[in-house]
Amino acid sequence: MSCFFQLFASTGKMDGNPLSEIEQIVREKTEQHESKSRVESGSAENSSKNGRASSEMNNSNNQVNNDENHTDAMDSKSIALRKRQCALAELVSTEESYVQDLQEIVNGYMAETNNPNSDIPLPDNLKDGKKKLVFNNIKEIYEWHRDCFLKALRSCQKSPADLGPLIKRSERKFTMYYYYCSNQPLSEFIVSAHFQYFDQIRQKLGHRMDLSNLIIKPVQRITKYELLIKEITKATESAGLHKEVVILKEAYQQMKVVVKTVNDMMLVLRGLQDFDGEITAQGNLILQGPLTCVNDATQKQRELQVFLFQQIIIFADIEKVKTQFSNPTFKYRSHIQVNKMQMKERGDNSFLLKSTDPNRPDLNMLCQASTPERYSEWVNKLNEILEKQNDLMFALSSPIEYQMKQMKTQK
Repeated sequence: MSCFFQLFASTGKMDGNPLSEIEQIVREKTEQHESKSRVESGSAENSSKNGRASSEMNNSNNQVNNDENHTDAMDSKSIALRKRQCALAELVSTEESYVQDLQEIVNGYMAETNNPNSDIPLPDNLKDGKKKLVFNNIKEIYEWHRDCFLKALRSCQKSPADLGPLIKRSERKFTMYYYYCSNQPLSEFIVSAHFQYFDQIRQKLGHRMDLSNLIIKPVQRITKYELLIKEITKATESAGLHKEVVILKEAYQQMKVVVKTVNDMMLVLRGLQDFDGEITAQGNLILQGPLTCVNDATQKQRELQVFLFQQIIIFADIEKVKTQFSNPTFKYRSHIQVNKMQMKERGDNSFLLKSTDPNRPDLNMLCQASTPERYSEWVNKLNEILEKQNDLMFALSSPIEYQMKQMKTQK
């Protein structure tokens, strides 16, 4: 045992009260240790608290950002849906006005010209059937819009998803406009030539608009459909309603075809000169555009405007191109009846059209398109029409064999 412990064990005391000094030293060291531990513990606790606070703050910020993004998405969808509803409301309100305009034509002007007891005498040169050319099929158009289409559009305001299918279902009905617009320039001419007569009717009916302003309404309405359907489709897409967008886009493309066909038909009727036949009797205008053509008889190459109808293909010189302020004009050159025509594809985006009419045996036209795409478009349409013509001739000449062929095809 060391001297220190021996002394401590024997007396329990040290000189100068060394035990008290030791206890003091131990106590000070213990207090220093405890103080240091408290500081370190407090620092760790504060660090832990700060970490928890920082984490909670980050989580809170993330939640706020998520809520804001969700709110922004909801706001964007709400805005898009409101835009769609406004466009639908405009579609319905303008349709109501359109039906009212058609009613003024049918129940007003048309009824008055057909009234044998009218106090406004019908001009002699309108008694031979020309008055029918004024109105064409406007009554059929009016009745369909009044009885069916307007009611269906009103339902679409409550169920916007039904608009696309409605336009698709109405595809055949919109073809009524092809006939009406084909005759509209002639109708316009007759009305202008008898302005005094129709203005007397206007005054009697108390109408604000004269007939010449009313009969152009169907042409204007077709283009309005295209614009509004495009706007509704865009708003539906912005709202994220992708299932509805698919059929709306199909409906929009369908309406674009209707508008283009109407515009092209109006272009021909107003711009084609020196054609002796009746354009409106040639069926629908299928395709039209410039082609570089060579006539076998002249062997001279020139750019011609070519118009493909259901029953005829017309070649015309381009007299004046379309500008911002004027329509183009074309001068008739020649034509081939579709049911007396053969086609043969050639290289370099060209095809040969040959007349089989015994009265026009030398009429062969070599046509070249400007691009492979235009070439394919022309060839596909021509093949489609020629195939239909061949089927028709086969059905007329051999009806039994034709029916048997159709039955086999359906199986």
